[in-house]
Amino acid sequence: MSETQGKLLRADRPPSAPLVSQAGWREALGERFESLGARDKKYLQAGALALALVLLVGVGVLPATRHWLGSTQAHQRMQAQLDSMRTLQERAQLLQAAPKLAQSDAIRRLQALQPVLGASAQLSVGEQNASLSLQAVPASSLATWLVRARLEAHAVPLEARLVRQAQGDTAVWSGTLRVSLPPR
Repeated sequence: MSETQGKLLRADRPPSAPLVSQAGWREALGERFESLGARDKKYLQAGALALALVLLVGVGVLPATRHWLGSTQAHQRMQAQLDSMRTLQERAQLLQAAPKLAQSDAIRRLQALQPVLGASAQLSVGEQNASLSLQAVPASSLATWLVRARLEAHAVPLEARLVRQAQGDTAVWSGTLRVSLPPR
């Protein structure tokens, strides 16, 4: 057994004591490195350099690159959300700027929209709202009526009790729809 190995494996040390002191460890490692041949030293140095580069890339470069690449996607998502919010803001401002509509005008406009739904829909007007009874109304007609009722008569849906039914290749709706009317 060499002198260096003897330093590393001391039989007279207490069980809780380190194998070699910090200074002794460095000294033993230095002696072992010096005892290597020139080719082995170059391989060991190249391996240490490669390990240092892997650690540098793994700890320093990759997390920053992931963050940088993810920030572009996050920016695009936030820009899309901002565009959507601006569109909603413009719609809200248009609705707020729309002239106030009298309830009698709103009722007339709702009645004028009746042909959109066809003969299978009945409109009944109450004090502050209107009720629409539907029997097998095509989905596209109902969607058109809802949009136009909102824009033209300022009627806001309050309650919908609708059942979807299939009629051939198209979907039809039956039930009742209650909308609010502008105040008198």
